[in-house]
Amino acid sequence: MKKLAFLFIFFLSITHSTQSFGQSTQSFGQIDVSITDLKNSKTVPFSEIHDVYKLNKQIPTIVVSWSGIWCYPCLRLINRYNNSDLSMINVITVNIDSENELSDVLGEGYHLNWNKSLNFHANIGEKRGGFDSVFNISNAPLILILDNGSISYADVNYNLFPYVLIKSGLINDIKFIWNNWEDLNSLAWDYYQSETDTAKLEEAKKWVIRSIELDVNYYNLDTYAALLFKTGDLTDALKMAKQAIEFAKIEDVDYDPTTKLINEIIEKL
Repeated sequence: MKKLAFLFIFFLSITHSTQSFGQSTQSFGQIDVSITDLKNSKTVPFSEIHDVYKLNKQIPTIVVSWSGIWCYPCLRLINRYNNSDLSMINVITVNIDSENELSDVLGEGYHLNWNKSLNFHANIGEKRGGFDSVFNISNAPLILILDNGSISYADVNYNLFPYVLIKSGLINDIKFIWNNWEDLNSLAWDYYQSETDTAKLEEAKKWVIRSIELDVNYYNLDTYAALLFKTGDLTDALKMAKQAIEFAKIEDVDYDPTTKLINEIIEKL
């Protein structure tokens, strides 16, 4: 991701007022740009997407810009959303590669895996109506969250994964990420780091257990071991931590934090 600069050419103050969800700022309908559907090459006014595609206006809409040339964090972010339950949120992706690079980027087929989102190109270079005439496309992923016809959040942020929407309260149903092992694990780890309430930690255990059911790996085994330790289940925590290290060796990832956790567990046993 390139370094964050400004987001809007015409609306600089938005960077000061949209760092948290739920603060209405610029009306979506006032953004007079067009984007082109990557599936059928149809050009659509940005402000008419909900009507043209019959999207549910009662749920949040997230817009994520991406490049297939340099922004792999963009691709990872969009993949995570496409692994979530998108009946709870509308996801729109906007490619910002230049016209002379677009065919090569699309040839890689990134967008073909995003069958839950609407995927567009930004019509870069058009003097009037081009996406880059309003937004700074040198930075990505630019993320907009639209709520009730207004932009409630705008930032260049490659860490705004689906679990963050659960954590923030924008989406209140864990089913949103129930089939997404990465986000279940991330949310459980966040609770391990920040929560002391036993009931909430027990909920976090359920999430990481589900994550393990979906794809057992070092990361979620380590999270589960940490949660077991924090809730006082030292014997099972030790077993799980040792199992996590076994997976780390297979996956060739650093497991120093788990070694430290094992030492902490042994000290308390």
